[in-house]
Amino acid sequence: MLVIPSHSLDANMRFLNFFVAVAISWVTVPVHYALWMLMVYLTDVWKLKLTDAAAIVNVFLGLQAIPQSVILFSAHGLFGNYPVLLGSIFACCVGMGFLTMSTPPVLAKATGTCSAYQPECIGEGQRILFYIALALSALGAAGQAVSFPSFLVEQLGENANRPCIWFLQCFAVILFKAAAVLGFSYISPWSLWFGVPAICYTVAAFIFLSGSCTYKYVKPEGSPITTLFRVLAASISKLFYQLPTDASQLYNVSDRNRQYVPHTNGLRCLDKAAIILPDQTLEQQLRNRWRLCSIAEIEVTKFAIRTFPMSVTFILGGVMTSLSYTYFLEQAKTMNNKVGHLRIPLAVFLWFQLEAREQFPKLYHILVNWRWGSEAKPSAPRVGVAVSIILGVLCTITAAKVESRRLAVVKSYGLAGETDEKIPMTVFWLLPQYLLLGAVEGMFAKSFNSYYSGYFEPISASYMLSGCNLMQGLGCMSNILLVYIVSKVSQRGNKLSWFQDTLNKSRVDKYYWSLSWLLAIAFVLFVVISLWYAYRRSKEEARTVYIEQSVTRIGTETIYEMTYRVGNRRNNGTIIDMFPSFG
Repeated sequence: MLVIPSHSLDANMRFLNFFVAVAISWVTVPVHYALWMLMVYLTDVWKLKLTDAAAIVNVFLGLQAIPQSVILFSAHGLFGNYPVLLGSIFACCVGMGFLTMSTPPVLAKATGTCSAYQPECIGEGQRILFYIALALSALGAAGQAVSFPSFLVEQLGENANRPCIWFLQCFAVILFKAAAVLGFSYISPWSLWFGVPAICYTVAAFIFLSGSCTYKYVKPEGSPITTLFRVLAASISKLFYQLPTDASQLYNVSDRNRQYVPHTNGLRCLDKAAIILPDQTLEQQLRNRWRLCSIAEIEVTKFAIRTFPMSVTFILGGVMTSLSYTYFLEQAKTMNNKVGHLRIPLAVFLWFQLEAREQFPKLYHILVNWRWGSEAKPSAPRVGVAVSIILGVLCTITAAKVESRRLAVVKSYGLAGETDEKIPMTVFWLLPQYLLLGAVEGMFAKSFNSYYSGYFEPISASYMLSGCNLMQGLGCMSNILLVYIVSKVSQRGNKLSWFQDTLNKSRVDKYYWSLSWLLAIAFVLFVVISLWYAYRRSKEEARTVYIEQSVTRIGTETIYEMTYRVGNRRNNGTIIDMFPSFG
């Protein structure tokens, strides 16, 4: 009888789980490309005004990013990654199905409406289906973004980062991108444009479910975000207690296996969470974890609050991201997309944007490491954010120049009226602004990922990054308010608003110039805040007492030595127990 070693079965099972699980990540590519064209669908089929269509798309983008923190908490603290991922997949399947059904031809007989792609053929039921579809698709995308990476690590363990696994995944994603770009160029009806990705996603969902019996189920171990709320609750409960003059009288965990986190003098109101009350024993107070916190837990909360001003810059990233799905896409729709007799699909520009997002940060970090080496590592994330803002300024200036040129061609050919005629100006004029926008998104994401990964455990860093995504979602939605304000201001003096019903009648180029000025101001503010933060931190480190622990083993005896030192500490310590490394 043939006996197969158990370790071989385990390896084969993990390899099978990899292919079953990542089918979901691969099939999201055509779904992404299909949803990218929502703006064109709303302006061409629904005949919505330019700003109304952009507002719907911006809300959809915001819903993809804002709920990620809550979903991440539910995955780590309540349900686990698999149930959250399963619910997200179900939401995406239903959402894409509803989106397909909301197109006029699909339910024309059932609703008694016409089947043409015209606004009069869209009934009330189809509109409701459309909005439900967007909500479900956005929530599904948010849940998958936060639960799938952790789920993949749970299934593959240490094999998740193997070169062969990485190569196969990258190859498959590139293949699906190419198939999506080329495939969408031959799809004309909107029902198929949304329906084909919906079918692909449903097939991938069934493949994912087929491996459910082989998946490794990991129970939720709790969420580190609870520490932040515990510190806030404990400090508020002791609001009227006075802090001791000696910080050593505050509660700290005396564990030889845990790294000591130095106490800092900023945000001293939070230190009240570590006050040991005199009318109760320490054991009694430790029973209620919401009334007493350690110095280490307080310092985690302080660090998260201190980095909040820098994460706010992600709002600008959201404003920039929304341009690709709205006004940039409307520009591309009106321009000549043919090279000879070959029609270039607009999805090519999304491909260029995504490639620039992935490759530009790599080139930037290669250049920085070659020029400055390891000396640039501590400040590289902040410099990366500054570079991304500068690239944002260049992107909006480029977009403004191209739009001014496009409007000049529109005026010279008399195409400002209601017409579907293409402007005799090649769509590849838009390529530089798409590449710059991809570089902006990539630099923002890479910089914040490097920054938080250097101070937090992976789980805690994921919460900080989800907070940045929340800011990005707010930035996408804030574009609605920004457009409204700019529109009202531009009407002063009985002038026409910069935003009219169609793009050819609007002056979006002036809006791009306004964004460039806004980004320039944000760059100056970011530099000032960064310098102030660095100055405050250096002063705080100069008067911080660092407790360093060394362990010496002599025979069977273990000797612990504690060293106290005052002053700056430049070495980077290890990250222990989901606490930041203050180094």
